[in-house]
Amino acid sequence: MHIPDGVLPLNHVLIYLAISALIIVISIIQSRNSLTLKQIPIVGVLAAGLFAAQMFNFPIPAGSSGHLIGTALATALVGPWVGILILTAILIIQSFFGDGGFLALGANIINMAIIGAFVTFLFFVLIPKKWREKKVMFATFAGISGFLSTMFMAFFASVELIIAQLGSPGIIFGSMLGLHAIIGLVEGVITFALVFFTFKAQASLFEAAEDSLYIKGKKEIKEDIPPSYKFPVWGAVSTVGIFGIMSIFGIVASENPDGLERTFEFLVKDGSVLTILETGLFGFPDGLGWSILQMAIIMVIFFTIILIINYLVFILRRRIYRKSHIEIQQNAEKLSSELNHDVFN
Repeated sequence: MHIPDGVLPLNHVLIYLAISALIIVISIIQSRNSLTLKQIPIVGVLAAGLFAAQMFNFPIPAGSSGHLIGTALATALVGPWVGILILTAILIIQSFFGDGGFLALGANIINMAIIGAFVTFLFFVLIPKKWREKKVMFATFAGISGFLSTMFMAFFASVELIIAQLGSPGIIFGSMLGLHAIIGLVEGVITFALVFFTFKAQASLFEAAEDSLYIKGKKEIKEDIPPSYKFPVWGAVSTVGIFGIMSIFGIVASENPDGLERTFEFLVKDGSVLTILETGLFGFPDGLGWSILQMAIIMVIFFTIILIINYLVFILRRRIYRKSHIEIQQNAEKLSSELNHDVFN
């Protein structure tokens, strides 16, 4: 669903960039108030996993293909604001590899990050809290939101194409919504499976997930011993595991055009004239070997990001520890001074 450059008019592109930039700024502000220390390490691994999953397409009918987007999954794990930032980071990096245009980045962020996160958030808001607290039902609702968010993403992308007068609304809506209904079903199943099996394998990760859609404020940790730096073994294992699994999936990945590209083909057959610009700073030849090399480079980039995040978490924890113990020491000294004053008086 990545819109390339040259498809949307320049004035439309600038409007979408302005809207997306405004919401990203709001997301950053909101994330500062809601992101917990427990969620921060999850963000790096989640971003790497979603980026990898988006690289390989699965075949669907009508000669098309689709891939996991993951906005619903990210929102279920860390909430809408952080989810928007994760998908935005992924889309920015993808644009450097020619997957989506630089100028069309605003439209892509609106469709695949902002719309998907808000739809998932609003869907969960309508669900009674007691239902969300049950793991199987939480996973089920995450899967349903995966389907719904995909459909709304396709709808808004279709509206953007229609406003740009690229072709018949009937063809655009029919193709985009029809193809993405199938893609959305797969997205929903994958989202349900990932949430459900993560509950089974490591339920503690979802202590953040179960609170993420109704965060009640910033949480702080209090430790009795000074925090020490620990190398993110979990990050290394997860990154290598994701690389290995997605490299295997690359053998059977579909080379059919995705839902948006297939829609462009239908529009061209109907007589529409489309101008698609090739963008991206890092180009790789076609072929499984080159795809695996690209994956390896991206995994190294993401693991470097995980290392940086891990170190920043350590610094933050150390600062919180020192602040809390200084306060304890100051309170103890104040209490001791008051006791001494009472004794001598």
